[in-house]
Amino acid sequence: MMPKIVTVILAAGASSRFNGAKIVAKVQGEQSLLAHCLQTLEQVTQTASMAPAVVMLGAHQTDEVLAITANHHRIINHDWHLGLSSSVKLAGQYAQSQQADALLVVLADQVALQSSDYLQLIQAYIHNNLTSCAFYLHSVGVPAIFLAEDINILMSIDGDKGAKSILKQHDKNNSLNIIAMEQAQFDIDTPADLVRWLANKE
Repeated sequence: MMPKIVTVILAAGASSRFNGAKIVAKVQGEQSLLAHCLQTLEQVTQTASMAPAVVMLGAHQTDEVLAITANHHRIINHDWHLGLSSSVKLAGQYAQSQQADALLVVLADQVALQSSDYLQLIQAYIHNNLTSCAFYLHSVGVPAIFLAEDINILMSIDGDKGAKSILKQHDKNNSLNIIAMEQAQFDIDTPADLVRWLANKE
């Protein structure tokens, strides 16, 4: 039977280095960063027969953001100011509430990732039921699929830390699927990142 994978797109941060809501920055013609991510994940979840991705909002809940996410289940992170770990914990809580077998954590700003990248990750997880993640810039990272038993550890992360420590521990224990995904290194943190991305895309 197909395992139940819950997908959560993390888009709750203040994007302080961007000086504004980067999730509404245009990255593909008139398409915003968040809309681009949602569209990519829609292809992924349909192809893999998974429930639609849910999106986690926090610092930026403007009319534009709410319009982009109108057809998606939203989780609101009221503690977004506590850093990335607050979003990771909420994602874990949501996965547990859905009695999921696994949690796919996606960052909204990894603009270069395509549906094929996520599908490769999902296939690796289904193949041997191991925690699975991307590998780029000589390190493990997200997107990543965490098993139900990882989620309690995810809940104990604090501050502006993601889940890399869990991935590294699995790597040490040889209990991790690692998928080379150099495209994952491209994320939009600053206006300069966006300018670079738009210039390279053309």
